[in-house]
Formats: sequence, C-alpha cells, structure tokens
Amino acid sequence: MNMHVSKECIDGCLKANQAAQRELFDALLPYLNAICRRYLNNTSLRHDVLQDSFITIFDKIAQYNAERGAIHSWCSRIVINNCLKQNNRGKRFFDFNPVKHERSITPEAEDTMSEEDLVRFLKQMPEKFYEVFMLFVVEGFSHDECADMLGISAELSRKRLARARAWINEKPSGLSALVGDVNYIIS
Repeated sequence: MNMHVSKECIDGCLKANQAAQRELFDALLPYLNAICRRYLNNTSLRHDVLQDSFITIFDKIAQYNAERGAIHSWCSRIVINNCLKQNNRGKRFFDFNPVKHERSITPEAEDTMSEEDLVRFLKQMPEKFYEVFMLFVVEGFSHDECADMLGISAELSRKRLARARAWINEKPSGLSALVGDVNYIIS
C-alpha cells in the first residue's frame, strides 16, 4: 500500500484543488478504511465516518504540520476520533476494555489465523477494553494520548489495558476455535 503523499499534493489541498484532494483521498483511503474497520462493524457507518473524516481532513488540512509527523498519521487520528465519537453515540461495537500488553503468537498460529479472525476475536472483548487496546497496542498511542482521546485518566487507560490482557488470557478456547489445535502464547 503506497501512502506517499507529495508536498505538492498537500499544498494543492490547502488551495482546495480538487485534483489534489482526489490524489490524497486515493492515497489514504485503503489505510484509513482499515483503521475504521477495526473500530466499526457496520459497513455503512464506516462509510459515513470515512466521509466525515475526509471532510474534516480537507477543512482542517491547514492545521497539519509536517514536522510533527506524516500526513497519514495525522489523518488516522481524525478517523480514530470520529470512530470513537460514533461509538459514543450508542453505536457500540462490542464490549472490550483493553489493558496494556504485548501479544505474541507462535508462527504456527500466525499461519492459520487471518487478521480478520483476530479482529473478530478481539471485538468480543468489552468495548472499553477494546478501545484502549486498539489505541495503545495497535495504533501505538501512549496512555496519556489514549486518555485524552477517550476522555478518561491515563491510570484508567492502564487499568483497561490490563483488563483486556486478562480477558485475552482467559479466552484460549475462543482463540483455538479460530486457529485450530495449535500451540500459542499470549503474553
């Protein structure tokens, strides 16, 4: 997936150039859609959130600072915030409350389990755990950033990540149903 976006494209978006906006849209859509898919189950909600996100991206592109990070990182934060807002409107995905942990699965399990199966398994977690887990482990945000995005304290973010880890460790039978009878380690 090529997410390279030229400075000229960003400059064109700043001037509301439709061709530049289309270039940015085409370059980032697969990446942002994948992020959205991790937070929202409903396809039509994902499309709505992506549309709202791109509107926000184009409206606020002047706030983007290339010195602070890549454009795809800035845009992903907008998409994540919009997904979280959508979930807070009562469009909950599953109850998941993530706790900080690092997961390792043996290569044998990785060969048998698709990314979709893993996401489907994780989405069975309580929503609050899932939100922190996805932000911290998958997206790479700090607990302070997770707390800011979710409107909670950094300590609560850490607790939710710990609870998510405990939830995952309590569910080996659910995971083995996805990957078959293989050896795996979640730590």
